[in-house]
Amino acid sequence: MNNYLQVIILYAIKKFQGERSIYAIYHMLQGKKSSQTIQDAHLFGLTNIFGTIPRFTRQQLNQNIQLFHEHNFIEITDKTDAYIISGQGGRKLTDYLKKNPFPTSLNGWKYQNITPIFWGRLNLLIQTISHIVHNERRFYPIQRNPKIQCFVKEFLQNNRQDRGLIAQHLYEELISLLELQSNLKRDIFILKLTGVNRIGLTFEQIAKRKDVEEEYVRFTFLDSLHQMLAEIEQVTDYPILASLFSDWQRSGNPHLTHSTQTTLRYIQAGKTLFEIAEIRRLKVNTIEDHLVEIVLSDKSFPIAEYVSHEAERKIIAAIKELNTKQLKAIKQEVDNKQISFFQIRLVLAKLGDG
Repeated sequence: MNNYLQVIILYAIKKFQGERSIYAIYHMLQGKKSSQTIQDAHLFGLTNIFGTIPRFTRQQLNQNIQLFHEHNFIEITDKTDAYIISGQGGRKLTDYLKKNPFPTSLNGWKYQNITPIFWGRLNLLIQTISHIVHNERRFYPIQRNPKIQCFVKEFLQNNRQDRGLIAQHLYEELISLLELQSNLKRDIFILKLTGVNRIGLTFEQIAKRKDVEEEYVRFTFLDSLHQMLAEIEQVTDYPILASLFSDWQRSGNPHLTHSTQTTLRYIQAGKTLFEIAEIRRLKVNTIEDHLVEIVLSDKSFPIAEYVSHEAERKIIAAIKELNTKQLKAIKQEVDNKQISFFQIRLVLAKLGDG
């Protein structure tokens, strides 16, 4: 292996254990908001890389699968387009990750939508304030997105205190967060920043400077941002940074799709799945997909109304006995016409990640 993208793909193949096709990896990395992809992310412990490469292509995937074949890193299964990692592939993956550890704070499932917005707002705010405190009012904004520019303008209008004071507080918040991170994450984050008389470096430029692979730099930077977001959410010591994504936090369940959030409101209002389907003019299967997504996001959500305790017990026993997450195999094991695929999916969702 010679790049970090290959590591990510091989890591996903290892996690899937031959139970999903390679194209599940394609959808996973792109962050496809389909019920199947969302459920797979949770069932196989891949929420960390969900949506982390939105521009990932089928061509990239196929090229790397072919390369893995040539080097005997993977072995084909009896399922179409499904592979398992070979002993040699497993050793290669372990050796590579010893030198370039896998990101530990990465949470693509939770933060994929807010990360670019948070970073865009933060980077532009730092650039703007640094120019203001140096009495340089004219500069070329590093962020061209009009919504991000508008947000920063409103932020500064709503925070009328001395700009030097804002700069000082923002600096202190960032330093406090960066002190919790590894040297590499800290360095990459700082090198990406734009201010007076300096332009943030590209991932390629940072990779050359640090003598590491470019995709590894990008994933490490994502890891840094996700660690920040998680810390800001948990602790109240970062008022300025928290305000940069408070609108996202207020949106209820931000990692649920918009349609699923609507279904959740109807469930909370006491509507049955059939009633919700009729009201929303959707198929019952679609509403069931929404409920599975809700349970995946909130393990405390009660499912007793949809799965009896006895059915749940039988499903869990079948999952443990077969050591699989394949619906068809679990259904055959329980051998009960009263237990549906939907109920099996709900129990799998309730059991948790990985």
